[in-house]
Amino acid sequence: MPFLLRSIPAIILFLLVAPLQAQRIDSIHVFKQLPSGHYTSASANAMAWQLYRGNAAFTVVKGERMATAAEAMKSYTVQRHNFRDLPSLTKVAMGFSGGRPFTLGVADDMDLVINFTARTEYRISGMTDRIRVRALLARMVVE
Repeated sequence: MPFLLRSIPAIILFLLVAPLQAQRIDSIHVFKQLPSGHYTSASANAMAWQLYRGNAAFTVVKGERMATAAEAMKSYTVQRHNFRDLPSLTKVAMGFSGGRPFTLGVADDMDLVINFTARTEYRISGMTDRIRVRALLARMVVE
């Protein structure tokens, strides 16, 4: 479990690489604690904004990890996100691209990453992809 907790900021990076490749990604603020509760897509989006406005503790992710994130993002399948219950939501984050904020969420033990602002989700579908992403995360955490 500690490996997963350390790698959550990295997985948030994965989400950002695909939809924003043409845009500069300034930073991602991964909030350290998600208050317990039942979340839907809408309430998770609202919680990310609430944590951001409330100056909640966060970890900033930026810089050199982008190349690894871009490589790992190839393992995710892009789909349109339909708002729904998210019982396995583990993290929310606020990303910034060109000064514009967008909200993110991670669920299903990192198999699902959601860009709430763009209504897009990224999902790992197979065991081979899951192993590949875990290996890249391990490399990212070690570097």
